[in-house]
Amino acid sequence: MNPVSLLIRMEQAVHDAGVALPEEKVIAEQWVGLSFRAGDAQLVTAMGQIREVVPVVPLTPVSRTRSWMRGIANVRGTLLTVVDLQAYLGYEPVTIDQYSRLIVINDDSLQGCLMVILLQGLRHFDPVHDRSSVKGLPEKLAPYVIGGLSKDQEQWLVFDINKLVEDRTFRQVAA
Repeated sequence: MNPVSLLIRMEQAVHDAGVALPEEKVIAEQWVGLSFRAGDAQLVTAMGQIREVVPVVPLTPVSRTRSWMRGIANVRGTLLTVVDLQAYLGYEPVTIDQYSRLIVINDDSLQGCLMVILLQGLRHFDPVHDRSSVKGLPEKLAPYVIGGLSKDQEQWLVFDINKLVEDRTFRQVAA
């Protein structure tokens, strides 16, 4: 038997057996964000807006700045402005403890970070099924929230750090 005839017989045997190709399963695309608290708000922000997260390092106060401007921090040799996000949003200032963190902002126009009271880790959401409505936001928080997500009976507000950075009030730290 020549090789071509053998291949034809093998192909016919596969067709006769009715073996189907495996099904391609489509997995829903996940949106991953970093979850943290500011006051009583549970926030989540896109990973692309964050450069890194570090424990709070010693801060050098800067005189004649607004109360929410906590100072300057040296993070791996880079001087970063530190903004107390809670205080900026009108909540009580962050009390620094073992849970406090600095979220380094991923923005080329600003060398800064946000101090938060509690980091809750990464959260995975289905961008279609996990959407939820957002109502009754505090006035200072509303301009930076671009939506809501809910999962397992919990709700997160999607906090847009880019909108915060673009806000003229945020950039005016002089008292």
